[in-house]
Amino acid sequence: MTTEAPSLTRDALAALPDSYFKAVDAKDVDAVVSHFAADATLSVQTDHATFTGAAEIRRMFADFLANSRVVTHEITNIVVEEAAGKVATEQNYVGELADGTKNDMHNCNFFDVGPDGKFTRVIIWMAGTNPLK
Repeated sequence: MTTEAPSLTRDALAALPDSYFKAVDAKDVDAVVSHFAADATLSVQTDHATFTGAAEIRRMFADFLANSRVVTHEITNIVVEEAAGKVATEQNYVGELADGTKNDMHNCNFFDVGPDGKFTRVIIWMAGTNPLK
């Protein structure tokens, strides 16, 4: 008899993006990366940039957060597809880079979540210039 891994509840799935964005806003790279599976991919679709695996994702966030004075996200909408382990968010991002560049963007993220609660794939759609380079 085979047993399937239990799927996460809607509430558990919905809590993950909030926890992730709080870690990003706190500029806590370890907490950010803890949300990702070891072989996850993160794509900034609107910039045709993809980061594969925990090490690349860590490097991207370490660079971005080290180059940021202020990072804030406010989730304005969320959609959860519980059976598929998928979450989509719409959020506002306001930030200031070390060089004084200010960003005020409207973005959407799409999260695929494994049964362990880790992101296996994240796709980001950004309005404006990608500060995650």
